[in-house]
Amino acid sequence: MDLEKKIHDLGGKIIKKGEDIFTEHLLECSQKHRFKIFSNDIMMGKWCKECENDSIKESLEELGIDFSFEDSRCDYLIEGKRKFMIFKKKDLEVPADYNKIVVDNLDDPDLKQKIWEAVKSNQKFTFIGERKKETKPAIHQCEIITHLSDEKDDTGSVIKEAPPPYPANTNLGVGYIRVSTVMQVQDGFSLEAQESKICHEAMTRNIFIKKFYIDKGISGGSLEKRLALEKMRQEYLQGEWIISCSVSRLSRNTKDLLSLAEEVEKRKSHLLIIDLNMDITSPSGKLILTLMASQAQFEREQTSERVKGVLQHLKKNGRLRTKAPFGWKINPDRSPDAPIHIRDESEQKIIKKIRLLRSKYPDLTITPFTEKLNTLKVATPRRSKKWHHSVVRSIMEREGIK
Repeated sequence: MDLEKKIHDLGGKIIKKGEDIFTEHLLECSQKHRFKIFSNDIMMGKWCKECENDSIKESLEELGIDFSFEDSRCDYLIEGKRKFMIFKKKDLEVPADYNKIVVDNLDDPDLKQKIWEAVKSNQKFTFIGERKKETKPAIHQCEIITHLSDEKDDTGSVIKEAPPPYPANTNLGVGYIRVSTVMQVQDGFSLEAQESKICHEAMTRNIFIKKFYIDKGISGGSLEKRLALEKMRQEYLQGEWIISCSVSRLSRNTKDLLSLAEEVEKRKSHLLIIDLNMDITSPSGKLILTLMASQAQFEREQTSERVKGVLQHLKKNGRLRTKAPFGWKINPDRSPDAPIHIRDESEQKIIKKIRLLRSKYPDLTITPFTEKLNTLKVATPRRSKKWHHSVVRSIMEREGIK
């Protein structure tokens, strides 16, 4: 029988053909597994070992659960009323709307039952395998990452989570980490530095960190837009510890910070600020918190005033480099006598075309004139896909086009 036909009949394809019968071929099976095999082994009925031994696939088929193979994201994908990604590795991320199953032991005799229980109960994370015994005190095993927002330029909100069950005879806690765009590069404020500091403090207090809530590149001026903090406030349980490195990481607004402390106290949990070295839900802690929060807010307001002063000075001296209007661009020459904006010749050509078309259609109001620009496929401004009447009106008013 022809080898290539045999491979095709088995649903496979040749990635790299061997030179002779003593050289292995590199093949890919229908499930996208890549493997090496000799020609004679194929002819004698051997095929992809991963498929032959894949008890995950067999379990899903026996359970009647529809699944698909995902080459780039995971091993198996379940979509429908229950959305799961199934991996054979632990260190892979899942989108926020998916649950995760990690199979570390394909020979588990109860594999099918454990997969079914996970899917049936819609558990966020299931680990199937034997955990390695810890030789050191367990601090955290937060390997599951969930994105609460789209990350862009080192900003976004993330949860790092440890899978249950959690170690016995320890207190449970969560860590809150925040970095602003300014603080990210400063020692002591980076994500790694804060995480390490929280872990060390947790170890000294026999606290197991089950989750880290992380807001990256987000101001501490208020509690708004901090999706990780909001999620933490929804999820932490009675008696658990919330640990943060400093008052400023939680909030620079006195009212917000005291409100958060009161909320934690009502839930009979604990809020630990490492820099203060105390549980600030205690009476003495609340007093110090008030003083520290007031100082943090004072520093924030001072910074705000300094920024306003600099902007006013630049504006007064004509050096405020705001975004250049359409038709112009920032002058790379920053010498004192150089103009801030210079002509952008490519955009000036578009303005010239708008001027000519306006003289041709003087009776059109702004909305139909804008539609005319789109119909005639006049090059659109910068990253826009089409012209909008507000942009057209602004250009016409600025350029004196009637």
